Amino acid sequence: MKTLGRWPAWLFGLALFLFQGSSWAQNVEILHRAVDEQGQGITVMRVWGTHEEMGFAMGATLADEIIDGVDEARLLGGIYYSSLRGMMDEMLWQPIEVEDELTGMLAGIQSLYPQANVDVLDLKVMNTFGDWGYYGGCRSHACWGDYTTDGVRSLATRRLDFGTGYDIIKKHVLCAWEPSDGSPRWVNMAWPGYVAVVTGVNEYGTLVSLHDYGSDFVPEAGSLPRCVATRLVLTGMDEQPLAGHLSWAEGLLTATPVATGTFINYYAPDGLGGVFTCPAGEVCSVARRPQADYYDGQVIMTTNSQTDGHTTPYGGDFMADYYDLGAPKTIEDHFGVMGHSMHLLTVAYRGRGDMEFLLEGHTDDGPTSVLSVEWSELFPGQVEVDAGTETDAGTDAGTETDAGTEVDAGEETDAGTEVDAGGDVDDGGEGGCACSSSAASSSPAWFLLVGIVFCWRRRRN
Repeated sequence: MKTLGRWPAWLFGLALFLFQGSSWAQNVEILHRAVDEQGQGITVMRVWGTHEEMGFAMGATLADEIIDGVDEARLLGGIYYSSLRGMMDEMLWQPIEVEDELTGMLAGIQSLYPQANVDVLDLKVMNTFGDWGYYGGCRSHACWGDYTTDGVRSLATRRLDFGTGYDIIKKHVLCAWEPSDGSPRWVNMAWPGYVAVVTGVNEYGTLVSLHDYGSDFVPEAGSLPRCVATRLVLTGMDEQPLAGHLSWAEGLLTATPVATGTFINYYAPDGLGGVFTCPAGEVCSVARRPQADYYDGQVIMTTNSQTDGHTTPYGGDFMADYYDLGAPKTIEDHFGVMGHSMHLLTVAYRGRGDMEFLLEGHTDDGPTSVLSVEWSELFPGQVEVDAGTETDAGTDAGTETDAGTEVDAGEETDAGTEVDAGGDVDDGGEGGCACSSSAASSSPAWFLLVGIVFCWRRRRN
């Protein structure tokens, strides 16, 4: 990137234009991209640098998709859209670095489309679609202890059930965020332009996600959008032992109202997490923790129904049946028991900065291929220390990695919910995976840019 800094402004702008959506854009690398002509499918990418630089990288790389998402939000908001903008302006966006990411994202979009009819408030409305326009069921579960094996300490899976015509949610993005300020690295399974969290995992291995609970929307000034509350407790902590993270999150969520009714899953590894109940417009409860009389305190699960943790919540019987089969579990069957839905993410945690992900999205044509991604592919060149053991979790930072390996997620199971994107939810869908994957092809823009640079350099010399 130092060489790029010496390029004239017109050439740098042309480079951004030619490489929009490619792995070249500033502070960004595309690790895997398999999308159809509508842009539906999965993109796996990494961004790094300051929070503003990371936002710029996403904005410049996915500008078209983000602009389309804002246009869709305007359409869905209808006559209430201006009110939604005013609400977003009065609500809390924390950690404060989120504001820098959105500012950078807007700059990235405008670097390609200076006249784009988008501002930061539009990005905030789009990021909170899950607060004001999302109604659906979800399922999540996690296990540890006797239920894991082969060096895996915890397994956690989130299934997002989302039946809607909002097209941007079928343009799935798994983005790895690597801030340069020392704050936690994290992975977000969401959509173009998202800095809020629907399903996220931080470097400590904690999976944070939200489920519907009532889902009334009470956007008082000073309250947190629920997608922002999940981001806050995923990445807002200072360096501290994992054992203290749940209590730290409780201190935040029991003191600040959350606008939309929700359960917030805080699935920290080794059974150190819990589930928050957050009534609309009120502060959240103390987290429900694993219970010793429920699978020996080594399993936790969440649906869209309340439970005290001593019994299986309504809609979770298929997960209970899975655990009734006994131990141990693998990442493939933990993922596969959930069937298909709008998106699925499973994390197998081995240690801090040492984990594997399985993920799947959904398009108009059905489920995408299942991808297997290692943390070390998302954050190359990182060395982590966990429990006193030094682990090399990556390769050289400049080396390209294939973060999109297709896997068979296990035998077919009559387990979960299959969602027709943009339609109704049908119970009893089959598990497993299908569909082929195709990586993005090299662009002829590369050859054009090389020629321009060559001619420019010859002229300077």
